Amino acid sequence: MPNSTSSGVPPGEKTEEYQRTHLLLDRLTMVLTEASVEVLWTQWSALGGAGTRKRSAHSTIDPEALVLLSLFLSQYERRLGDLTHDWVAVSSKLLSTQRLKNLASAYPDSMRSHVVLLAQTAVIRGKDSRWKTLARSSSQDSLLIKAVARNNKVRAVRPSLIEPAALLLRLRQAFGVGIKADTLAFLLGTEGAWATARVISAAIGYNIAAVRRAVDEMSIARIIASADDTATVYRADSRAWGGLLQTPQIPAWRSWHERFAFVAAFLDWAEHARERPLTWYALSVKGRDLFEAHRPAFERNHVF
Repeated sequence: MPNSTSSGVPPGEKTEEYQRTHLLLDRLTMVLTEASVEVLWTQWSALGGAGTRKRSAHSTIDPEALVLLSLFLSQYERRLGDLTHDWVAVSSKLLSTQRLKNLASAYPDSMRSHVVLLAQTAVIRGKDSRWKTLARSSSQDSLLIKAVARNNKVRAVRPSLIEPAALLLRLRQAFGVGIKADTLAFLLGTEGAWATARVISAAIGYNIAAVRRAVDEMSIARIIASADDTATVYRADSRAWGGLLQTPQIPAWRSWHERFAFVAAFLDWAEHARERPLTWYALSVKGRDLFEAHRPAFERNHVF
């Protein structure tokens, strides 16, 4: 992991404040990275990642968010990148290319090449033509070589979908990859709470017009319930669905894609901050700006 000694600031300019601020930044980066990597390994273990940790994931796993942060953190732990490509090679059809693209827009620009490589893995190894648009690149030939590299070891198997935390993928397997399966996973994970189309849209990462059409159709089909208040709201009966799915407890929805986007934004900023002097004031201002930009990551699940 990078450290403050890699800064491009001349030694003579490293004041006591500079050193203390960068030391704090390094510690925050280390803690956030290690905690995030632990969460990723725990989630991968529920989705067929070979050799991953045996701790159980208790909340609904967001597969596109898991893939994106794993690729981003592969700069710190390469095995995450290898595992992600191997898992996509066998399970790409359970992922939404549109949603992956939507969520990737919240990540640093450096993620573009990672997404291209992953899409090429899905096309070449996964034989999934849905990814062809994302797989296009101006330097396609060199990227294609990288996409099939390190393919001599099995690091992932197709998920069984029996793990409660794999509920979203299980619903996609049953009803198809798209807004309706993701909406149902979200509503079930909120323990029967009512939600507007706007709230659902923010949670699952699809545009609100498409979400509104989907939930109206699901309501007409009596798959979910709806009610008119100030705005139309929707809910799903988690107890009824729990019996149908034969699972003892529906996993909670934890807005992982918003949390993971915050992690990527903070680590990307911290990496660039090492290249210049940093004061306590600048650190506090940036922290406040990051919090405001990613407020839903903290507020939706009451993390303050």
